[in-house]
Amino acid sequence: MSKLRLVILTGIVAIVLLTTFGLKNFATTAPQAPQPATKPEVGFSAPDFSLKGLDGKTVKLSNLRGKPVFINFWASWCPPCKEEIPEIQKFYEKYQGRVEVLAVNITFNDKMPDILNILQADHATYPVLLDEDNNHPVADDYQVDGIPASFFVDKDGVIRDIHVGGMNLQMLEASISKAM
Repeated sequence: MSKLRLVILTGIVAIVLLTTFGLKNFATTAPQAPQPATKPEVGFSAPDFSLKGLDGKTVKLSNLRGKPVFINFWASWCPPCKEEIPEIQKFYEKYQGRVEVLAVNITFNDKMPDILNILQADHATYPVLLDEDNNHPVADDYQVDGIPASFFVDKDGVIRDIHVGGMNLQMLEASISKAM
């Protein structure tokens, strides 16, 4: 009987030790892609979207993987947004082909003639997308509380920097360097 007890006790101790120390080495987790945060944050996936541009073409963010992306939420009635347009144009010209620039106009809260007039006055040639859906705007997915709001996304779709407020060329370059 004492031999049987010793075997059982040894078995129990072995199971406890394997469970505590040994099985951890057998369990592996595959690396996972970054998941969207409840609020877009640095280090998390940028919420995907599809928006129509002023040129009539639809742009889907996830189709731009492989290049860094600068996303700027703006409106024509916003003074800092207007001041930022020439700086974004300089940035666009300097980084064209290496960085995708997407100016997302909060169109559900703006007027098309005003949008076109401001872009034309500042000779803006970068892509402008229209966030027109009043029921579920992309600006809500990005939880844009103030504009201009800029998101710098790396080639894998991960947010690397966020800035609320106007930016100049040097600030844009410093932020995009985090995504390159």
